[in-house]
Amino acid sequence: MAPPRWIQNIDAFRTVPKDLSEASASGAMMTFVAVVTCAVLFICETKAFLTSSATTDVVLDSNQDSQLQINFDVTMLDMSCEHVTVGVWDAFGTERMNITKNIMKQRIDHKGADKGHAYSDDELIELEYAGQKIEEAEKAELDADWSSSSDQFKHDSFESVVDAHDYTFVNFYADWCPHCRMFGPTWDSFEAKLNAEGDSVVDADGVKANVRALKINCVDFEETCQSQKVSAFPTVRLYRRGGSGKHWSDFHGNRQIDDLFNFAREEVRKRHIHTGATFHDIFAESCRIKGSVEVARVPGTLHFQAMHNREKTLNLAFTNVSHTVHSFTFGPELPWFAAPVAREYARQQDPLKGKTFTVPKFHMAPHHYIKVVHTMFRAAGIRTYQQTHQWSARTVARHTVPQAKFSYDLAPVEVQVGQASRRWYDYVTSLFAIIGGAFTFMSMFSGIVGLASAQFKGSINKLG
Repeated sequence: MAPPRWIQNIDAFRTVPKDLSEASASGAMMTFVAVVTCAVLFICETKAFLTSSATTDVVLDSNQDSQLQINFDVTMLDMSCEHVTVGVWDAFGTERMNITKNIMKQRIDHKGADKGHAYSDDELIELEYAGQKIEEAEKAELDADWSSSSDQFKHDSFESVVDAHDYTFVNFYADWCPHCRMFGPTWDSFEAKLNAEGDSVVDADGVKANVRALKINCVDFEETCQSQKVSAFPTVRLYRRGGSGKHWSDFHGNRQIDDLFNFAREEVRKRHIHTGATFHDIFAESCRIKGSVEVARVPGTLHFQAMHNREKTLNLAFTNVSHTVHSFTFGPELPWFAAPVAREYARQQDPLKGKTFTVPKFHMAPHHYIKVVHTMFRAAGIRTYQQTHQWSARTVARHTVPQAKFSYDLAPVEVQVGQASRRWYDYVTSLFAIIGGAFTFMSMFSGIVGLASAQFKGSINKLG
């Protein structure tokens, strides 16, 4: 039974009889292009549908844990395991030193022939003051006599005066002292001659030394003279730099210019001042220290430094805390079965991995600044921490023990990472749009080409 006529009238997909349609080579080409286009877009759309992308939201930190775990794996490049120690300080004022729980130390040999050796006193002084630059105004301050507290100079650091020269010849005197007044002209002549470098003084290697002479009025600068334990006037001493004003040789000879020069030559010739010393390893091994510590979940600093032991006392101020970081993370590590989207963030979890941090000279130490951001992966139910990192080689005070510091601060926000996936009906709609759009466009384009071809042929026939 045929369907009613009115049903056929609502047919939206009416066909043209085959006798009324015409096939063409251009139409076949357009059909081929449309099929290839649909196939390529279908593949791309299906891949996009099956691939989920990460989405991030920033909210206030929801982690209420009171403790934070810090995991580290660090090699101290020039420090033996028997001397390296771990400490931590936090914003609550809690400080723990020489932490040993959950920490493992592994001895690592240096590569190469040099097995490490201690610096000599001459090497320490030469390296510490190598390349020292003094401005003209500061040089005038350091070279000036301490004759009066009311002159144009400050005279506030005797140690800086001594450290400004290889050797400093000092005459401690008092205005009321008759022996000082008798010795005064001789000293002034000696001081002028020595400071003018008219008669050079050399060290044990024949290298010219920087020797400076000056005088200090112990009436005006009583505290300085007391700190130097000057008990008689005049007192003449030859100070050697690098000893905090505590390394000197007293002059007990005749107070004559030649005797003063001979004393200076003899004392300076005992030492090797400028030998071209270079920085080298102190210890015969390195130390790889690995472990974890539990700290309060507040800003703080984890540090590595050297310490004495029962067998050996170190000059801690000259220890080298250069190091290589194999790993430095916060919180539990990602499990092996973690979602791929979580693995994409692994490099932000450990940005220091495989990096080496060294310092070029004494009294410097690497200081790391780490901003820690709590991160929640919603789909996998995993909590971890991401980091941003900056560092600098900081100068420390001369008598301070250098520390390799890792200062951390927790951000008050939390990053929530989720997965964005497309719904199935979006995918189906896109497929229909691709197929319909491709064939509609090609049909319109084919019609335009056919019309243009017919018009062109008609023009040719008219011309013929």
